[in-house]
Amino acid sequence: MVSTPIKDIEQLTHIQPLNKRREAKMMIHAEKVTTEKYPSEAWIHVYTDGSATSAVSNGGAGIHIDFPCGDNLETSVATGLHCTNYRAETEALIQAASIIQHCTEDCQQVVFLTDALSVLEAIETDKLRNLSTKLQQITKTRQVVLQWIPAHCGILGNEKADTLDKKEQAKNSSATTSNSKRKTPIIKAIMRSPKNKDSYHLLTRQQQVTLFRLRTGHNRLNSHMHRKFRLASSPICTCGQEDQTTEHILHRSPQQQKIREEIWPHKESLATKLYNNKKDLERTMLFVV
Repeated sequence: MVSTPIKDIEQLTHIQPLNKRREAKMMIHAEKVTTEKYPSEAWIHVYTDGSATSAVSNGGAGIHIDFPCGDNLETSVATGLHCTNYRAETEALIQAASIIQHCTEDCQQVVFLTDALSVLEAIETDKLRNLSTKLQQITKTRQVVLQWIPAHCGILGNEKADTLDKKEQAKNSSATTSNSKRKTPIIKAIMRSPKNKDSYHLLTRQQQVTLFRLRTGHNRLNSHMHRKFRLASSPICTCGQEDQTTEHILHRSPQQQKIREEIWPHKESLATKLYNNKKDLERTMLFVV
């Protein structure tokens, strides 16, 4: 018996080629994540993208933001004549965070959607302190989530951000260098620590890292490790009741009930445990250590 090549079967049956079917499946999953986990009527969607010509020069960053009210904002910035994809992606997130920090939109939830997995991993390991600091400033007034999405899978906001950064790359290289030099003091001013330290900055560096991870959900709890990296077999807590998230551990997990009652004799809100004064933040650090 002579077998029919897969390519011929696909043509005869009108079934899409395997690689196309995989792309379609990824596109559906990506759309489902953004629409179900972060509904547009309740979340600010911030799409960022960055790249460089041949991955090493003339970098550009693109930002597309959709607000729950129906408005949107688009911008692009040059990231330097000598620039890598990684740096361009990082700059895109820094610029987007600065925009969100100063915007007047009433929505208290914002999700940053990026295809730069390496940048997200660097944030988790505290390798991008400037970006982490900027995101930390936003968490004082809004819930912040960082969400990875696959590149070029038909997500409109991501495609728009990609188009914007490509336009920036196409600009004259001398203008790119000039723009980069002008932005440098602006970015440094934005990243400069405030003279009057808030409760977060009164903590030790290690405590700041731990608190940042609790606030953003980018931590080693099962929910994140399973959904992001498949490094946990399930998102469920070892208590078996629900997903192991920051809120579950701080509020409901029966395994931590005894120490929870010792640290917080009276019921406290999640906001108090994560955003209040230095004393409350230190209690939370004592709980999670």
